[in-house]
Amino acid sequence: MDSTKVEIVSKSFDKLVAKLTEQASNKPTIWDTLTPLLIGAGLTLLTQFLIEFWKSRKETNNKKQELISKGRAKTYLIAQILKDLAMYKVHKQYYRRAHGISISQADKDDNLAKHYQKGTEQRATESKLDENISEYFQLVTEYIVLTRHKDHFQRQFHSIFYYEHPRPSKFDNCNTEEELVTGLRDEEKKINQEYNMFRDIFESIQVSIEQK
Repeated sequence: MDSTKVEIVSKSFDKLVAKLTEQASNKPTIWDTLTPLLIGAGLTLLTQFLIEFWKSRKETNNKKQELISKGRAKTYLIAQILKDLAMYKVHKQYYRRAHGISISQADKDDNLAKHYQKGTEQRATESKLDENISEYFQLVTEYIVLTRHKDHFQRQFHSIFYYEHPRPSKFDNCNTEEELVTGLRDEEKKINQEYNMFRDIFESIQVSIEQK
């Protein structure tokens, strides 16, 4: 084979390679097709994530506000129950003493019946108080878990759990109806003041939650 034939074959081969290369460069690759799809899918997933994150934050805030409002309502109810409890405790002792200083048998029987009635109402109110305190503990615990509140209120819970309820006077120093009525008024005020310290424990928890 002479040099002329070699040169012709070489030029033909170069043209073929150039043509194939040109076709290959014009033909889209698999990445040209996948890249827009991947970008679109990524944007869709990001959008869904942001929407779900926003919904989750909104649901968390709504639940937080619900727990706060229920907690406030519960502290108010506990305060009212404590007032009732103070009244029943004092009135129970009042009617016991009234039975002792009554002259007529009819008054004695009436005061004794009222003494037992107030005792029954006291026990029912104590049960109602325990139930509402338990429900308040549950609300606070749900709030702690939901918000990851740093203060778990263990100190307040401990104080509530071991709280010693005040005992009213038995009015043994009251020997007349007038003295007994005055003693009733003063003793009920005293017991309510002592219960204010108990109410303040719940209030301290609630204020901490509402200011978070």
